[in-house]
Amino acid sequence: MNSSKNIMNQQKKDKGAKEAASPSVPEKTLKKSSGFLAGRELKPIILTVLCVVLVVVLCVGVAIQQFKPKVAVTVGDTKLTLDDMTYPIYELESTYLPYNEWYQSMSGGTIWEADYQGEAGTMSGVSNSIGWKQEILNGEVQYEILYQKAKEAKYELTEDEKKDAAEDAKEALEGLSWLQKMQLNISESKLTERFEKRALADRFKKDQQEELNKDVDEAKAIADISKEDYRQYDIQYYSAPLKTSTEEGEAKELTDDEKKELEEKMKNIASQAKTAEDFTTLIGEDETSITLEKEGKFTEKDGWSYVSDKNLKKIKKMENGAVSDVILDENYYVVVKMVNNNSEEAYKTACDDAIKTEQNSAYSTWYEKEQEKYDVVVNTDIWTDVVIGTVTTDIVTAEDLEKMKGDSSDAADGSSEE
Repeated sequence: MNSSKNIMNQQKKDKGAKEAASPSVPEKTLKKSSGFLAGRELKPIILTVLCVVLVVVLCVGVAIQQFKPKVAVTVGDTKLTLDDMTYPIYELESTYLPYNEWYQSMSGGTIWEADYQGEAGTMSGVSNSIGWKQEILNGEVQYEILYQKAKEAKYELTEDEKKDAAEDAKEALEGLSWLQKMQLNISESKLTERFEKRALADRFKKDQQEELNKDVDEAKAIADISKEDYRQYDIQYYSAPLKTSTEEGEAKELTDDEKKELEEKMKNIASQAKTAEDFTTLIGEDETSITLEKEGKFTEKDGWSYVSDKNLKKIKKMENGAVSDVILDENYYVVVKMVNNNSEEAYKTACDDAIKTEQNSAYSTWYEKEQEKYDVVVNTDIWTDVVIGTVTTDIVTAEDLEKMKGDSSDAADGSSEE
């Protein structure tokens, strides 16, 4: 009995010892929320936050897609974006924009609306805006194909080509503000890379052209060119028109007294010319009614519009070095010195042009076959919206170009003085 009590007492002691040896862990209690979360359940709040994050992600994705460069044309595996096309568009627009105001004053329409007379294949009956747009597209596609072929042929840039590309890039950026550069999507590094690609493509084209030229039949190309038709007469002459322009731009016939006075002046010139050592010094700088042409020329085929056929025959018979009397024609009074009555310049030029035409034809045939090997796809959704004459003309205006031209001239004058 006592032993049982002792055991029970011992168990109680053991239990008390264990409780003393293991300090109790205080029970954690949540503080009541205050502020925004006070009285709110967490689950709906978390879901709301997730929804907001999802919407933001979607919006960012759409924005990225909107600002992602838009592909204008694909050449094989290479994608040329609208950003890539902006600089060649700027090159063309900045070339013609300075003449737009003058053209508008003369014709009433813009230079972009004028009839296209360019080189874009067989395009006709379209505006300059459309024709030049096709030229840009054709040019960029051709550059890309030639560049790819140059790389395939293991072409590498020379040090001179690298240097020229870097210098051309710097020159192209002169006068442009940082904002204009950003809007045109150009920088020195981007333009240097562009000009390097052009250099490689141009060298490959030059080498290919030289190979193709070997097969051009030059004799056949010039067979139909008449040496007699292209006989050239080199002359120097003084001329005085018998009509003047009114303030309204209309032609007005000179009076008889004015013609008589002009005739006397021309007779005096003809008289001096017979003995003068230099035919080109017989009028003063203040003379406005008579002009001098030092390098006049005409051919047997085309003739000379300043004089009648009758007077032209007389001029053609002149010996080299001879000076005519005053030739009183219907529209002009002229005094002529024959410099060379049998020049071959026009004939050689006509032959060179004919051979060049055949060489260009050979290249075009070769290139068309090469282009067929590349899958060229124009993204009409993007390219159709491009209107030449409106892309960069508000970024770099005619006034900007005029100022850049003036600054460039001033810089050149300054360097020459040094």
